[in-house]
Amino acid sequence: MKTDNMPGTKFAVRRYDISPVPLYLDTSCSFFFVLLEGELTLRYDSYEPLTVHAGECVMAMPESCYSIVVHKPSLCLRIFNSEQLAESYRGVLAESGEESPKDVEYEFRALPSPEALMQFLRSVCTAIEDGRSTPGLQTKWSATLAELLALYYTPRQLASFMRPLMATDYNFRNLVIEHSLHVKDLQELASMCRMSLSTFKRRFKRTFNVPAHTWIAARRAHFIYSEITGTRKTFMEIAEQFNISSSAYLTAFCKHHFGMTPLEIRRRDFLFNGHVMREQAMN
Repeated sequence: MKTDNMPGTKFAVRRYDISPVPLYLDTSCSFFFVLLEGELTLRYDSYEPLTVHAGECVMAMPESCYSIVVHKPSLCLRIFNSEQLAESYRGVLAESGEESPKDVEYEFRALPSPEALMQFLRSVCTAIEDGRSTPGLQTKWSATLAELLALYYTPRQLASFMRPLMATDYNFRNLVIEHSLHVKDLQELASMCRMSLSTFKRRFKRTFNVPAHTWIAARRAHFIYSEITGTRKTFMEIAEQFNISSSAYLTAFCKHHFGMTPLEIRRRDFLFNGHVMREQAMN
């Protein structure tokens, strides 16, 4: 069931070469990440790094902090705007008379994909690489994928896997995402949400499944690293962008989170790649 304010699901293929330097993924929208070939490590917010192998899939939330380190040449199928996929899954459950369990917690983990599902996803990948993808086909692929997910996984498995997408607390989440990079502290962010600090922390933990200070620090580190390696901005410009008082404080921040100064980060990235290495949005 597609609503007016819910964009359609989009399928895209991406190949990655081996890279010990983190690649930061575009997360302007949610996506379902399927590794068809290869091996990589995926980092998400403050969760422990997750090694993903060929034949496994991961759900990525919008506007969160994701990076990958590629251990083997990899072929990925990314399915953007997964809210539509979750909505299709709800429809499949409704038709079967089942309900998605509500007493489950989100787990950041990779789901192994059965061979039948992998065959379907490989055929989608081939069609895209052959230039045969159309909006109509993508709509059909999304519906088929929802049916296959319901067929091969239990409602409890998918409820945990898709929990953030199937939650209803979107306004709070969006407000936090919009302002989290630019506030001075948690109290300022709590005030923007019209909550006491203690209430904000409880609601944040319930919505994002991690403590607020941990999530915000990881998110800020993600975007600062991306700006250092993916732009030609001066370090002072980057510091001002993220409400950091000086380039000296930016240096201290980077040494704490990455073990390197901003200059060392930029030099390492350039020496390894010979060019900017930030992934571009696939629109």
